[in-house]
Amino acid sequence: MRALASLVFFAVVLSLLPVGSWAAEAPIFGTFVLFEVKSDWGTLSLEERQKGGQEAKALLEGYKDQVTVDAYWTYGLTTESHCMLRLHSADLQANQQFLTQLRATGLGRHLDLTYTISGVTKGLNYAPDFPDLLEKLKAGKYEGEPPRYAIMIPIRKNAQWWNLAKEDRVEMIKEHTLPTLAYLKTIKRKLYHSTGLSDVDFLTIFETNNLVEFNNLVIALRMVREDTFNIQLGEPTVIGTIKTWDEVVDLLVQ
Repeated sequence: MRALASLVFFAVVLSLLPVGSWAAEAPIFGTFVLFEVKSDWGTLSLEERQKGGQEAKALLEGYKDQVTVDAYWTYGLTTESHCMLRLHSADLQANQQFLTQLRATGLGRHLDLTYTISGVTKGLNYAPDFPDLLEKLKAGKYEGEPPRYAIMIPIRKNAQWWNLAKEDRVEMIKEHTLPTLAYLKTIKRKLYHSTGLSDVDFLTIFETNNLVEFNNLVIALRMVREDTFNIQLGEPTVIGTIKTWDEVVDLLVQ
């Protein structure tokens, strides 16, 4: 199956989504987690649900110096889920510890973890080989109201890609970079490297207000040669609306 290789470079060239207060050059571990609410949650009284929600909110406050959490409401848009969390930390174990303690809260005991995957931020792989184009990409800034939608897409490449000469990979990356310039003002993106940390090679998250523009971007990037070297796109593709952790907890409690 042909997958979306082009999204990988588009995301890594301009990593505009924030990753917390750590040093810009330091690797940051990102963990994406999908949760589905258990059916017995709705049988609890409102008071019990509110107490469980407050415990979950307090847990995040206790981890504010170790982990940052971005939250997304996925119910109705992504199957087998109510919400997705994206955790950032300088140490992957901190993400795990937060999730373990979340499970012990009154809310967490009623959440099923249906999917989780991790990756790490790294420096640019190919952009330094074409500095003129890189400058154009850096000059493109997101404009408009804060984005409402987020889309997370895991991507896996085949062995043939990894065994190509670097100059061949660079040439194909250049080919697919040009179509992305038209979308820099409407789509934010962030890339995580996942080879060896999960069953895929890259995790890409996009944020936008314009899903039609995003659809057009994906179509354009399916038409480049690099796309033929990928064997997984999505599976799952996760889409949700951007919320704070407190907002997601309140939606679960009501």
